[in-house]
Order: sequence, then C-alpha cells, then structure tokens
Amino acid sequence: MLSAGRSLSHGIRKQSQRGLANLAMFAAAKTLAQLQSSSSPLKTAIVDETGSHSYADLLGDARKVRAALGNKDHLGASIAMLMPNSYEYAAVQWGIWASGGAAVPLSPMHPERELEYFISNSNSRYLICHPALLSNVQPALDRLDKSLQVIMSDSIMEMAQIESTDDIVIDENQSALFIYTSGTTGKPKGVVHTHATIAAQVSALHKAWGWTADDRLLHMLPLHHIHGIVVALCTALWTGATTEMMPNFNKDKVWSRIIDGPQNISILMGVPTMYSRLLQALDAMPTERQRAASSAMNKLRLTVSGSAALPTSVFKQWQQATGQVMLERYGMSEIGMALSNDAANPATRRAGSVGKPLPSVDVRLADSSNADVTNVPGASGMIQVKGPSVFIEYYGLPDKTAKEFTEDGWFITGDIGTRDAEGRYYIMGRESVDIIKSGGYKLSALEIERELLDHPSIVDVAVVGIPSAEWGEAVAAAVVLRAGTLLSIDNLKPWCYARMAHYKAPKQLCTVDALPRNLMGKLDKKAVKKLFEI
Repeated sequence: MLSAGRSLSHGIRKQSQRGLANLAMFAAAKTLAQLQSSSSPLKTAIVDETGSHSYADLLGDARKVRAALGNKDHLGASIAMLMPNSYEYAAVQWGIWASGGAAVPLSPMHPERELEYFISNSNSRYLICHPALLSNVQPALDRLDKSLQVIMSDSIMEMAQIESTDDIVIDENQSALFIYTSGTTGKPKGVVHTHATIAAQVSALHKAWGWTADDRLLHMLPLHHIHGIVVALCTALWTGATTEMMPNFNKDKVWSRIIDGPQNISILMGVPTMYSRLLQALDAMPTERQRAASSAMNKLRLTVSGSAALPTSVFKQWQQATGQVMLERYGMSEIGMALSNDAANPATRRAGSVGKPLPSVDVRLADSSNADVTNVPGASGMIQVKGPSVFIEYYGLPDKTAKEFTEDGWFITGDIGTRDAEGRYYIMGRESVDIIKSGGYKLSALEIERELLDHPSIVDVAVVGIPSAEWGEAVAAAVVLRAGTLLSIDNLKPWCYARMAHYKAPKQLCTVDALPRNLMGKLDKKAVKKLFEI
C-alpha cells in the first residue's frame, strides 16, 4: 500500500495558497491541491483492495507520475494509460493531468487490436501500464511504432516521495481527456475534453446532486467511459468525498458490501444491466437476507442509473425492493451529463424520464427542419445541447466534428426526445437505430421495450426495425426468456394489443440466451438486427 506520510501532509500545509493553486488544473477551476488547502490532507480519498489512501497520498503519487513523464508541460499531448480499477488508476490519471497531458484511458476488457487502435489513433507518446496488464497489450506494442515509451506503473509508485513546489500551471483549454465512442456505426472516435469542459461537467453535478465531503461512493463502473471517470470518480474527488473502488462489478460482492460492510455508502452509480442483476441476486436471497439488503440499500442518499435507458420495470422493482427511487440522468461522451432528475426530491422523479437540464446546460428539441419545438406540446425532436461542458473535437476529424454541430453552435446528439408540460425530458431513442419508421408511424423502440419488459416471461429485450415490403420497417423483438417459459409471436401479440397500439406490437420474435451488448451494457442494435437475417 502506498503512503505519502506525515512529512508530505506537513509540506502541503506549509505551501502558500498560490503554490497550491499552481499544482495543476486537475479539471480546471478547482484543483486537487485546492482541496487539500480546505480540508485535511489525511482524509481518505480512495479505498481499494490494497487499503485506504488519503488525498495526501494521491497528491504525492500524482507528482511521481509527473516526474516519470519528465517534469514538463506536455501541452495537451496524448498519454495512454492501461490500469485496473484501483487507487493507482486515479494516481496515474491525475499525474498525467499534472504534467499537462491528455489522458487516454484504456480498458483491460478491450481486445489487443482495439488497444492498438486507441493508442495509434490518439498519437499517444507514452503508455503507462500496470504490470498485471502488460500481456493484454504486448502484441499491440510489438506492432506499434517503437517511439512509444512504455512506463510501468510499479516503477513509478516505487519512486521516493516528491515534495517539489515548482508545479506546472496548466491552461484550462488544453486537452485533458480522450473518451473513445463505442463505434457501433463505424470506427470509434476520440472525443476530446479539456480541463475546462471537465470542470463544467463536474461542477454542474456537484451542485445538482448535492455532493459533500461526507459522501462515500461505491464505484463499480468501468473506467474508460465518461460515466465511470467523470460522473463518478472525478466528481467524488472534486468534492473531497471518499470513493470505494471495486475491481469490477460483481453483484454478490456489491450486496455483501452494502449489507455486511459499514453501512456508510451514500451513493451508488450503475448502468441498467447492473441494477437488473442486483435485483436478480436479491430475489434469490433468503427472506431474512432480503430484508437486510432492503434496509441497507434504503439508507443510501442516491442510486443513479445511466449510460442506457432504464426500463420502467427495473425502476419500479428497484423502488419496491429497496425503497430507493432511482435517479436517471442523460448524457453522452461528447457532452458529459445534460439532463437529470431532481436529487433532492425523489417524489418528482418519473419512470422513463431523464429530468431537466443541469446547471449551465442548455437543451432544445429540433424538428427535421431544425425548427425549435421544445415548447410544442406532444412534439418530438432531435435533442441538441449547448454549454461549457461540450467537447471540443473528435480527434483528427475536423469535418466530422463540424458536421455534428448546427450553424448556431448546438451539438446534435443523435437522440430523439420529447418534453412534458412540467419541463421533464423523455428519450425515445437513437435516430439511427431506435426510431422505427413503420407503416407511416415513427415508433420508439425504447418505449416498446419498456412495455415488453412487463411481460411475465421476458427478462431482457431488444426491439429493432427490419426491412419490410409491406411496412417499410417491421417491428421485431429479440428476447431473453425467464427459465422454464416459452413464448411465440402468436402468444405475444394479444398481450401487446391490450397494452399498446396494434402498429407498435412486434411482428417478428426471436428468442436468445443473451442479447449482444458492449462493455458498458448498451445494446448492440446492429448485432440484434443480424439475428433476424438467420
């Protein structure tokens, strides 16, 4: 376990306010060093499998990383990192920021061909790699340009503590973070955020969700997407809160920590698939254990779902089982979080709604002619976003970047939404895959999926449009069935007709053992469509 020790904390206290502010931008307006000036450096920042690590530890180890990178301002140059979900992940990422570099987080779950693409596409000059993960990337390294410098994280962490005060002042508009899109419609694109855009995202969530230094986050998300990196980890560190890092999501370990560990977790964040699995595990517990689980989970301040649409059935089951009203929000790699339900008032949250715009974020709905239909009752339109949290570019793709913005500077999300009379937004789905044009109607695949998940035999579902001479596109559903049950399209249709318009009901049905999903649990609709080609 790493420790900066009392000498470092004493050194931090001795530094001037100006010296602290000059450590690095670390997400711009509020630096890690500024956190140290206003709270105890010995406060726990991160807990992982190796133990507890203070903010002083994090500060010291970030400086080690900066030293390993040459103690210079890298002026936004790309620096890749392949680290497990752990304290050292944060130390490496913040050390890259302290050196003025742009972190390119890679995932241990990515195959080596994808790792090669991300390193090469981002033009990374360095790769900081955990020794346990070197074998994941070695075949790619053998093919890559030998000018790439590989630094092993253990060699950094074994360095002597550095108490230098000659910290680099980082321009808030320098590149800070690459987030690669899922690439479901082509090669993944490198979404580039600056320290300023990260700061805008984090400060908006800090304000909207009421974060305090007393919060304790149970972190179970992958650390190569905006959800795990910025929404969860960066916001907690910005606040001076404590983060418990799980090496990966394990439903049984999550419940054990919530029930048996100190009941001091206040915030849980996950994707819908995680919450579905937690509910399944809860359902399999003995009655006494279920009561303990429900009681423990009910003590949390917030349970948050994102990265994919939360099925209404999961929203309702979660509330019934735990007493928690799930907070759903909406965002994406390019914009951070744009919409959120009310953190302070659970009674205002609605199943299927992603809430209202976050502080400093502007949201509008635009029809096919780009006319603003935000305030038109019952209208649906393309969700467009503007504000300081929006990314600056797709790396190396200026034409693609320009194409994704309107002439008046709004980012075009690609998602279709609606807005109710009280200002709450609802997501109908991706224009490309979740809006089905059938028989003259524009149908929301997500709406149909939410209904189908109420069927007693269906535990998972993906709805797509497939080519049809009669309908243009026919509604088709791929489903995972509850064990021991059977379902045919002839049996499904009457059930659907009682709950939705006939033209929304699936016309084709396919049963599978599991639906194709990416690493964040999002459905791969292109792969789902291929199921109906067989």
